[in-house]
Order: sequence, then C-alpha cells, then structure tokens
Amino acid sequence: MKINHRPRIALKTLGCKANRAESDILAEKLAVAGHKIVDAKNRADIYIINTCSVTNEADKKSRQAIRVFKHTWPDARIFVFGCGVRAHREFYKKMPEVELTDTRMGAILRRIGDGGVKGGRWLITSRTRAVIKIQDGCNNFCSYCVVRILRGREKNYPLKEILARINQKLREGYKEIVLTGINITSWKDGNGGARTGRGYDFSDLVRLILDNTAVSRCRISSMEPESVNARFAKFLKNPRLCPHIHLPLQSGSDKILKLMRRKYDAKKIEKACALIKSAAPDAAVTTDVIVGFPSETEKDFRETVRLCKKIRFAKIHVFPYSIRNGTPAGVMPEQVDARVKNQRAKILRDLSDKMRREFICARIGKVYEVLFEGNPKGGGASWSGFTPNYIKVAVVSRTPLENIVKKVRLIKILPNNDAIGEVCE
Repeated sequence: MKINHRPRIALKTLGCKANRAESDILAEKLAVAGHKIVDAKNRADIYIINTCSVTNEADKKSRQAIRVFKHTWPDARIFVFGCGVRAHREFYKKMPEVELTDTRMGAILRRIGDGGVKGGRWLITSRTRAVIKIQDGCNNFCSYCVVRILRGREKNYPLKEILARINQKLREGYKEIVLTGINITSWKDGNGGARTGRGYDFSDLVRLILDNTAVSRCRISSMEPESVNARFAKFLKNPRLCPHIHLPLQSGSDKILKLMRRKYDAKKIEKACALIKSAAPDAAVTTDVIVGFPSETEKDFRETVRLCKKIRFAKIHVFPYSIRNGTPAGVMPEQVDARVKNQRAKILRDLSDKMRREFICARIGKVYEVLFEGNPKGGGASWSGFTPNYIKVAVVSRTPLENIVKKVRLIKILPNNDAIGEVCE
C-alpha cells in the first residue's frame, strides 16, 4: 500500500562507502519528492536499512539493526535493500519486522510515494564529506569474495556525470569529496581517446577532478595494490589529494595470495607502498587483512605479520575468513578452525593498535588542516574532525567549527588512538 502522507524517514547504512553513496542518493530522491529525512538515531515513521553481506558478521549486523529499530519503535515501518537482500532475499522477506524487501531503490520510492513538497527542502544533513560513486561491480574473481556475485560485472559512470556530481556537492557546501565504488581503480571512460589515443583511466580521473573542480580535499576510498604506479603517485604531491591510501593486502603470503586469486604478490605491494611514501612521506597507508583463509599455516600467517611490520601500515582492518556460499574458497579443503582464526585476528589487531599509535605519536607537534565534522558529545565546546591523512582530532573551541577547516597542532594522543589538538590562530 502506497503511503499518502509525508512520513519522517531515517536511513541506516551497513557496510562499505559504495553503500553509503547509494543511501545518499536515495535520501536525495526522497527529499526532492518532499519527504523529511531525519537522523537514524531519532524516531522515524520509516526506517530504510541498506544491508551488507560481505561477511557473516555483516549479515548479522544488518539483521540486528532491523530488530533494534523495530524493538525501539514498534509502530515504525521497516524497508530493506542492498547486498544483504541480494544474497538472502527469502530470509528478509520472512522477517516479521520487515514490510518491504527489494534490491532496487525504485521500489522503495514507489512504495513511499510523493511527499507533496518539492525541492529537497526536507533533507537534513550535517555531513562535511560527500561520497561520490564512480563505478559499480567487479570483473575480478577473488576466490573468497561474494561481492562480484551480488553486484555483477563492472559498470563505469561517465566522466561528465562524475564531474557534474562533484561540482553539485561543492555548491551544496561540502568541503571534501570521497571517490568510491566496488573496484574504483578499474574505472575507465572511452571519451579520452580522441586526444590521447586511449580512454581515460583512474589516474586520468584524479587529474581531471583536480583540474576541473574547485574541490579542496579529494579522498580515495580504496585502491587495488597493482593499480599504484608512478603516474598516480605524482598526484599525491598535490595538497588537494588527501595522503590517505587504503590498499587491501589480504595476506602477506604469496601462497595464500595465489589461492585468493589476487593480482599481486608481496613484493608488488611493498613497491606500491614505497611509491606512495616517496611521493607523500606523511601519507597514511591502511589495509585489510583476512586471517585464517583455507590452508593458511602458521608460517603463512607469520609472513603476513612480517610484511605488515615491514611496511608499517597506519591501520589494519582485520577480518577472520568467512565462508560465503557460491565462492570457490567456500569449498576449499583445509578450512581453518575458528579458534585459530580468532587467535590470529587478535595478534594482528594488537599489532594494528601498536602501529596506529606509533603513526600518530610520530606526528605530535605537527600542524595539519583539519576539517571539522561536528560536536561529538552533542554539546559543550569540544569539536572533532580529520586531518588529510585521516587522524581524528578533537579540539576545544567556543566557536562552532562544523564544516570548517582550521589549522590544528597535534598535542596529545588519547588511549583510543585519537588525538587532541589546539587550533592555531
């Protein structure tokens, strides 16, 4: 049944920045149709959950979010879409809490209907970073990954569309743009051929964004290690490109990387990290690691730990291997015991905390431009934001700082590895 009044709508996004970008687009469309968008922490008439299914834990969090919203607000309507629905459509359809299950935004828009007030005046947001999706899908065949099954083959958004959306977000007051997708460094646009003899690739896109927009901070969500080359690295010398590069390592063992069907070996990722740090010595290089992949031995795991220590990542996101139906790794022999996976995950997370702390401690006393995102406590004079190399910094200021860039000196590191700073007048 179509809803005929203007409800309060909240969106909850699980998973990656590509999901975040899709939720933002849906929120914009709902606002343009006259609906009031509120923060998911507040009471709403409809909660729309964008689900994730990259791991078993992601599935669990998506389902928990649905149950929490319904328990907290029993009269609220729950709509779900996204990768979790693509993977487990029947499960979500049978959840008693869920009214609408669909993989498409259009179905949600049709169900909610017209809010009666045009122009997007009801879009409530305090975000300072706009997430721009430049492509979707993946043509790789990593043996552990379900995303290529759920998202399908690669689809690239046209250069003109990307530039137009970035400029739109800058006009709306956003100070930082984040480029995202499923495998963004595979992005291509054939329209560069007339002048260059080839199409535009991802490095060209970065150059064209810097040349054709006034964006003051452009951030890249994630890069495949094999895509880092000297042509890309030179753009890191431009202060408008944030020196924070996320390179998913997944394993430091060449044996395991081959079983994962990754396109690089340990030497190649070392070279990529060296290129980044040579161009931008203050850069933060972060990574993902999967522990307990089928047939991973203690020797393989030690090779991963050794490589992480050698590269000195600024942070490691650690994931115990999760069997995903329909993937080659899911039926591989020598599945690793859960206790072993958890032990290895703890070792690597402890190493990540140590290296994160060392990365920030080495920068105490330095001055950075910090883009402030808001008041973390909802009141008082404490404001937090991020440096270009993605250190979270809190300062004391009686003047509101939301969506403002200030030069800040880092003066102290906190136990949670955030930093305390002081605004430089």
